[in-house]
Amino acid sequence: MKTQPELDNSTLQSLLESLRAPELSLNLVARRVRGAYGLTGEWRRLGGEREQNFQLVTADGASLVVKVASLEEHPENLAFQAEALEHIARVDPGLAVPRLRRTLDGQSTCHVADEERREHLLRVLSFLPGSHLLRQLKESNRTLGGEDLMALGTAHGRLARALQGFRGRAVPRKMPWDLSNGMLFGDWLPPHLPAAVTRIVQALLPRLAQVIHETLPRLRAQVIYNDFHESNVLVRFDPALTVNGVIDFGDMVHGPVVQDLAVAVASLIHWTPDPAFAAAALVRSYQRYMPLEAADLSVLKDLVLARLVLQVGLVSYQSAVHGRRDGDLDELQSLYTIAIQRISAIPDEDFIAGMLPSVISAPAPVAPTPAHPTSGLLHRREGVLGKTYTFYNEPLELVRGRGCKVYDAVGTEYLDCYNNVANLGHCHPYVVDALARQAGTLNTNSRYLHKEIVRLGERLSATLPPHLDTWIFVCTGSEANDLAVRTARAATGREGVVVTEHSYHGNTSVVAPLSLIDYDIKDKPDWVEAVPPPNLYRGLYREDTAEAGRGYAAHIADAARRFAERGPGMAALMIDSIFDANGALVPPADYLPLAYGEAKRAGALTIADEVQMGFGRSGTHMWGFEAFGVEPDIVTMGKPMGNGHPIAALVTRREIAETLQRASGYFNTFGGNTVSAVVGNACLDVLLGEDLQGNAGRSGTVLRAGLDELMSKHEVIGHIHGRGLFLGVELVAERASRAPAKLAARWVRERMKALGVLVSSTGPLGNIIKIRPPLAFSRSDASHCLAALDRALAEIPDHLRAPGG
Repeated sequence: MKTQPELDNSTLQSLLESLRAPELSLNLVARRVRGAYGLTGEWRRLGGEREQNFQLVTADGASLVVKVASLEEHPENLAFQAEALEHIARVDPGLAVPRLRRTLDGQSTCHVADEERREHLLRVLSFLPGSHLLRQLKESNRTLGGEDLMALGTAHGRLARALQGFRGRAVPRKMPWDLSNGMLFGDWLPPHLPAAVTRIVQALLPRLAQVIHETLPRLRAQVIYNDFHESNVLVRFDPALTVNGVIDFGDMVHGPVVQDLAVAVASLIHWTPDPAFAAAALVRSYQRYMPLEAADLSVLKDLVLARLVLQVGLVSYQSAVHGRRDGDLDELQSLYTIAIQRISAIPDEDFIAGMLPSVISAPAPVAPTPAHPTSGLLHRREGVLGKTYTFYNEPLELVRGRGCKVYDAVGTEYLDCYNNVANLGHCHPYVVDALARQAGTLNTNSRYLHKEIVRLGERLSATLPPHLDTWIFVCTGSEANDLAVRTARAATGREGVVVTEHSYHGNTSVVAPLSLIDYDIKDKPDWVEAVPPPNLYRGLYREDTAEAGRGYAAHIADAARRFAERGPGMAALMIDSIFDANGALVPPADYLPLAYGEAKRAGALTIADEVQMGFGRSGTHMWGFEAFGVEPDIVTMGKPMGNGHPIAALVTRREIAETLQRASGYFNTFGGNTVSAVVGNACLDVLLGEDLQGNAGRSGTVLRAGLDELMSKHEVIGHIHGRGLFLGVELVAERASRAPAKLAARWVRERMKALGVLVSSTGPLGNIIKIRPPLAFSRSDASHCLAALDRALAEIPDHLRAPGG
């Protein structure tokens, strides 16, 4: 096993020396604060581990903390903290953390000389009211209940979320409390372990070394707070616990998210009789803002133990070597020692029970409930809406959702493998919180200036080719595609639009004729031309056809000639990169470049419909068209943009947009409204901060590999289409003839619903199982889906497997 070098005693000594707080006189500090900040008032001393702290209450009532750093403190570390605090203030202004007060000349720190003329860094932060959790627990002699732990976990998750995307120009120095620095495996530790845990720790260290040096570097990482414990959280009990604030950002590092959580679990589990329950409550509430993967949770227990061992070792070391005494830490030593004994004795599977998504191997079907309330609701619905489209033979009444799970009116849980509208996962708390805050502040249209719509456009532009620089925000993908066609017509002076057969692009009066999935192709208007989709499994040109991409693209040239002969001319080629309605087709690599080339030669504009594959679903690119090296003239986007909130957009070149404005102008009352813009930005925060595109790639790879295995097992699977987290499983009566098994696909869809997994059947022949889950889809979710599909395929009735079935 390859490990990082262990820290020797001299390195440890150097690291711990930086923990010594300076001892400057109050007069020196007060004079310097008056000169650098223009602040005066009433002073009092506060405690501190490696900084000298004072509280200053000014004449106008402002309460501030003045912090004097040790000589060993690196300026880059304090600059990093300042940048982090200002980042949090921008991202989540309601989060109670200290706010930085800058000097009169705008600096984040100043210098103050001690009596020996040595220069210390000084900074001023806002003072947060409240009492430390440790003090409250000791004074009230109470334990933490489930509601208390959930409140703490939620506050911690919100802080972790606020730090997502923060990089900082400065780099934090090596920290004694960072598990990845190898300190835990130095020769300093064994002599300073409490006797009660020496044998336990010696047995644990090889496993901890493997986890820290080999597993942790592969897990999702960001800047983490790394210090959520009893002395840094300000609370009140009234009677339930409320978190008033979080202080002391001196231990921040760039590290795995699960390490951040492990610090909190290690610090708080001993305040309840059941440490496994306490851990579960903290983890579940933390994930309201910071969802974790199975790989994260699988090492949580190890990291909790590692933090506890480091804690008891360092406190004992400082006491023995430096003679340091800290009443609170010394008192906690016995609790941490007991926690090591208790946590190490809990089986791994018991420790994480309730934290991981459940994995099924052979789930039982859900029995129908007599007199199900849904039947009455369906009758009432038909009385109001008529016999409009619903999913499944027995429609579902869904009442709530979270992540990749939805729940019906009787409490049945379903794994949602279909709804890409909830791109980030249903009811993502970060997005819901952003929506609610803005809805309670102001919602108005984009004729007024507001920064969120500008910021959203700027951030999205950064993900697209540079020539796409002008945005028009609307409410739905149909509106975006409608506007794209109108724009192309205004820019070209032509009318005709080319789409692929059996396509879907929306339901307005302009794009409904472009959605051939909904009507007979012989009824299409003269301004629509349909070309064969690039289906390499059962299309005109297949896997074994030379230059299949060129063959499919040639049909676009033919369509352009027909337009020219009839008179309307070709205004646009509208195409998506996954051909959703055709069953998640992946075209030949050269198809889109050749297709775009034919459109350009005809003088038409190219429109990339990214409503389905946009926002990271491919797992490799933000936008589906990027995988093929093309640059469209217009890009449209919708569904996943707002995670369920109605927001959509069109982006194009400035000169193209200006032709539309000159021709007719365009305004949409709700398009880009204040709440929608905030939601769009919040969705980008989550998409980028949680690396959901990367997750789509990772989970999609697992899901595709599992489908390939099922194909080798079940003859009814003829082909697997798609990429990332957009996959289609084509069912056939027999592989030789490729005869479609439409009724079998419908049966599988209904059976999987009974097994607690929601999918759809689609395709021109109705024989393709569509799997298109939220991007939060985990490897465990993939296992769940595959197990249900495996069972459903095995149970297809024989008469549905025959040709024509």
